[in-house]
Amino acid sequence: MMAMRLFGFKKAVLGVSVAPRWVLVATLALGIFFVPRAQAESLAETKPDAQLASRPLSGIPALDSMPVHDWGVPDHPISLPLALGLSTVFPGGGQFYGGHTVRGSFLLGMETVLFGLSLYTYHVDLPTRSREIRRNLDSVDAAAQRWALHPDDATARADLDGWTQEARRNASLHTQYRDLANSQRAWAAGLHFYGMADAIDIALRSRNPVPPPRSVKRAFVYGLLFPGGGQLYNASYGKFGMLWMAHGASAVSAWSRQNVVRSLNVSLAAARAEAGEGYSSNVSDLEVDRTLYRRKRNQYFWGIAVLHVYSIMDGMVDAALSDFDSPNRYAIGPGLEPLSFIATVTF
Repeated sequence: MMAMRLFGFKKAVLGVSVAPRWVLVATLALGIFFVPRAQAESLAETKPDAQLASRPLSGIPALDSMPVHDWGVPDHPISLPLALGLSTVFPGGGQFYGGHTVRGSFLLGMETVLFGLSLYTYHVDLPTRSREIRRNLDSVDAAAQRWALHPDDATARADLDGWTQEARRNASLHTQYRDLANSQRAWAAGLHFYGMADAIDIALRSRNPVPPPRSVKRAFVYGLLFPGGGQLYNASYGKFGMLWMAHGASAVSAWSRQNVVRSLNVSLAAARAEAGEGYSSNVSDLEVDRTLYRRKRNQYFWGIAVLHVYSIMDGMVDAALSDFDSPNRYAIGPGLEPLSFIATVTF
């Protein structure tokens, strides 16, 4: 038909059924209900004597007898399978179980909002745009038939151009909404993976709060060979989960942006062909949009590269500081002369 040829794609677009609105409202309300009720995590948790005895000693009684204050370690051992299982089935479940209510509330709220927004886009926004496109194309067909019967009818030609532009606008919005929903769903999944990895970290540190010393060279090699390898070597599972949350979501977002670029290339080719036949076209707008989405795609690629470099450096720093509290690793003591001191660094 005339509208199909002018617009460059078929009338049949994605027909997704609209989900019950109460599901979307309940999902969003769940996150809004829990986030304001989060209690602040204590930044000063005194450890039992058994955990105090397990830390490296400096040899100075006044320092070794001081209580340990560490917000990242629970004051009692927790179950690893239970922490992981709770985080798997419930956003932030492992954090709530380990006593990290702020972190768990953040994960619950953000995952709920992101996943709820993606559901709304997939089941409400996209079907709405699909119906608008079908109505626009029907109007294009009607205007094209009138213009074919009355070639001198300026009103029919104006209606044809106007409805064609409206169909293109809704098609562009359809593509942009799908791209946004892909990113929202990817970041929600990444946050869930981070929550599971962080729950493992919390459980392991509750049983062994003082990790063994690590090699800086090995952390560098593992981090170079595999993104997050240095964090796995250092047993920093929370950092590993956060790194792969960013890596995975960035990769999905870059893939989604590339799909938009491909779609714009097809639309641009059709628009140029229409412009050559004397029809109304929006070549310049499509070129601007294609450049914009190429830039967004490339920004994610650069972000992934920067994250990989950062992860290597972070793994090396954690390995270097793994025995920071050991005797004579980094030490400053009084010198033999008045107002003098001696600094010692052992490699």
